[in-house]
Amino acid sequence: MLLMYYNARGHDRQLAPKDLARTRISPDSLLWINATPAEFDTLSLPKKVAELVKSCPPEPGAVRVHTKCYSLSIPVLNDQHDAEWDHLGLIVGEEWLVSLGEGTGIDFGDLIEHDVGETMKGKLSGSTLGAALIAVHFGRVHERIGSINREIDQIEERTLTGNERRNTLQIMAVLRRQVSRLRQLVDGYRAVVHTLNRPDFFSEIDRDDQMHFAHLLAGYERLEDEVARLRESLVTSFDLYATRVAQDTNRLLRTLTFITIGIGLIGAMAGVFGMNFQVDLFKQGAHGFYVATMLMGAIMAATVAAALTTYRRP
Repeated sequence: MLLMYYNARGHDRQLAPKDLARTRISPDSLLWINATPAEFDTLSLPKKVAELVKSCPPEPGAVRVHTKCYSLSIPVLNDQHDAEWDHLGLIVGEEWLVSLGEGTGIDFGDLIEHDVGETMKGKLSGSTLGAALIAVHFGRVHERIGSINREIDQIEERTLTGNERRNTLQIMAVLRRQVSRLRQLVDGYRAVVHTLNRPDFFSEIDRDDQMHFAHLLAGYERLEDEVARLRESLVTSFDLYATRVAQDTNRLLRTLTFITIGIGLIGAMAGVFGMNFQVDLFKQGAHGFYVATMLMGAIMAATVAAALTTYRRP
């Protein structure tokens, strides 16, 4: 739980739950309540905030607008399980903001730790802070995209060098599922971000806040483009891997072909010497046997050498 009170004309401070009900909200202050739903239910809110919070609870994938507040909910990454998402719910007023969620959904430690001394965040509106919190989660998706891109680079390097210590196809299958989940996650932002930039919603907020939501829309569009490029990179990586497998298969077949030719020549020689005809060539005794054996060995050695040369050739 995090209860922050930003005062542009006083001191920023973190509140204790017992002090929350007595907190005075003014145009030069901003109250931020960041908690899980269970923790939030135990709080005694300022009367002004408590009445509005009850009127617009957040709903997944939708923006609900009330007279003096609005609410929304977006899916966010979960560091523990790629197959599951947390959800971040925001209830936004003019001078206050409530952020609700579980796990990483409400983990904004990296945002708080940059505050040193007194700040001017008290002059911010709840909408501005809400846009900043959504942008933090956009940044985490960018980080996950970067991580997958680095994994793809490593796969391509191993594919090109032939140094594949793990099952590349299994790794690519895992990455494919991760990319698919990221696309679904980013799609989950679309309705909320576009609603925040609709003309009818702009009439509910200040002009300065409209600019922040426009920046949020631009950030979302960049995020969509990055996810699309990530999928293309993965498909290209698979094509490279398939090409490498086909090349290795072709080299192996060429090698086996040479070996088969060598074995066929030896078999032909053995068949000739085994024919039941009385020819002087076949009356050489032990000397003839050794000569024939050495000749077969020479043919096999030459065939293997040619096969290995062919296999090493790209």
